[in-house]
Amino acid sequence: MMKYFLTGMLAIMYLFTAAQQVVKVTGTKKISKKLTPQQVIDSLHARFPDARAVTYYKMPANAVAKGWSVTIEDELDADAVVDYYTIKFKRNDFQYYGLYKPDGTLVMSKYQETITHIPDTIKSSLEKLGEKYPGYRIALKTYYKSTNLSKSKEYYEFTAYNGKKIKKVYYDADGFLIRVK
Repeated sequence: MMKYFLTGMLAIMYLFTAAQQVVKVTGTKKISKKLTPQQVIDSLHARFPDARAVTYYKMPANAVAKGWSVTIEDELDADAVVDYYTIKFKRNDFQYYGLYKPDGTLVMSKYQETITHIPDTIKSSLEKLGEKYPGYRIALKTYYKSTNLSKSKEYYEFTAYNGKKIKKVYYDADGFLIRVK
């Protein structure tokens, strides 16, 4: 009896772990707090004094040439010099990511939100996702909300599944599908 109970608990724990969304901070190099400009650290603590488990990353100068762009809409030249820092931390049971300029200006933020907080315009667009991408559906209970502070725009990122196939779908605040990858 105990064997079946333990097997069931392990299966539930595996399914819960497999269903978690993971954001990879790609195109960056993990750095120490000492290598992060003080203005970036001060800006982080001014906005989020309760940030825990802070991790610091530096965008390499040739990040654009490697395919990295600051936001979904930015079309930067391949020779553009990008000098940004990414900070990842936990706060009140959710993951938060901030993209900062060296002077401490927050350019873009991204955080995990529960599916119950989706605006109605995006809910109706998600219901029509299967029409454009047959067989795909949103199966997670969380999504990421991104804010481009320099352009005052919000984006919503969901993970859509079709069996083992996965697509990232991005919507704007008006519920328009703007990108699928």
